[in-house]
Amino acid sequence: MDRIDTIIVWGHGIKYLDKILEYTNEKFEILKIKRYKIKNVKKFIKDVYSFDYAPFWHLKDKTKYLLNVPKEAVFIFIKNLNPNEDYFGEGKFRHRESKTLKNFKEFLRDKFNPYENNKRTHNHIIHATDNPTQTHCLLKMLGYKEGIKIFEEDKFIKLPYYLKGYKKFEIKKIDINSLYGNIVVGKSWDNFDLELTPLSKTPHFLGIKNIEVYQNYIDKFLGGPLGDYYNKNKYQNLIQNFKYLKDEYKNNYVVVKQNKDRFVILDGLHRASILYSQGYKEIIVCQVL
Repeated sequence: MDRIDTIIVWGHGIKYLDKILEYTNEKFEILKIKRYKIKNVKKFIKDVYSFDYAPFWHLKDKTKYLLNVPKEAVFIFIKNLNPNEDYFGEGKFRHRESKTLKNFKEFLRDKFNPYENNKRTHNHIIHATDNPTQTHCLLKMLGYKEGIKIFEEDKFIKLPYYLKGYKKFEIKKIDINSLYGNIVVGKSWDNFDLELTPLSKTPHFLGIKNIEVYQNYIDKFLGGPLGDYYNKNKYQNLIQNFKYLKDEYKNNYVVVKQNKDRFVILDGLHRASILYSQGYKEIIVCQVL
């Protein structure tokens, strides 16, 4: 049975974020990426590890190195499709966790932890949850009141977690030129605004011919306003293997909301851009009401 877990990339590991995400995407389904600026390091570390199986006093010495790394963290929420759970630890520290995630955590630490005298240090670049309850608590700590329930899926139409509040839908065909995207503009992931942009002028569409335009956009805003996992390799793979509303993707509609004579894309900007590049004049969408 699958479960929802979390990988936290600490400040000194963020320089490896692209590779960490690539490896993670190969092993798990990435649900959300959340970048976080830490105001009070000691409080933040205590809050994160307060959900751990071991008491914080036991972890204090092991985590004090985090006081001297950049004051930032990236939360990667994942669907662990094959947890392979087992018990680890001894005595009062004995606990149940995913062998799949535990092995993956050590793989990343072997790759990216600092080394001294050809030995891996314990200045770990990542932390990973032991169970979904910890993920639930972390989500609530970050301000998501529903916790892990935000990732529950609708069985009829596949909607991302952030659109679950909509209960009424209409499947319809519309002019593809009436599609707009809410595109992020600004200086960085924590200093930005949104701008309603015609589909033909989005970095998603322009990136089909010039992929660096798209990659620069992702690099600038990933983990802030852009919470889904994409990079140029993933997008190019989608372009080459694209299937819209076919086979296992039959419920993966481009989701829109009408704004006067425009339809604003709430989910599916990549798919709509590919269809537009292929010369489609009309597109079947799911309009939320």
